[in-house]
Amino acid sequence: MRVHWLGIGGINIKLTDERKQWIALKHYLNKYPDSKITIFNKVLGRDLYERIVKLECMQSYDDLDLDCNSGFNTSIRHLDYKPKGIEICKMQIEGFLQWSNIDSTR
Repeated sequence: MRVHWLGIGGINIKLTDERKQWIALKHYLNKYPDSKITIFNKVLGRDLYERIVKLECMQSYDDLDLDCNSGFNTSIRHLDYKPKGIEICKMQIEGFLQWSNIDSTR
C-alpha cells in the first residue's frame, strides 16, 4: 500500500467546491474499495479549516485516479509529506458525506 497525504477544503475554498472534493473521494473509494481513508484536523499552522486526508491505496502519485493539484478550486491538494500538527478527526468519511448531503451508499 502507498500513502498519499491530501488537503480538502480550506479557508479559500467555497463550500460547494469542498463538497465536490468529498464527492471525488467518495467516487474514488467506490472505484477502489481496497483503499482506506483517514481524516485529520489541523491543530497547528495555517488554514485550520483544511482537512487532511491520509489515503492508503495501490496507486502511485502518477497513476492516482483522482483530481489532484490541477489548479481548479475543486481539485484536491496532494501534499508532499505528512503535515505536522494534525490529529485524527472524530468525524470520518461517512460523516463528511452526510454533512455534504451525499448518500454514502451510492
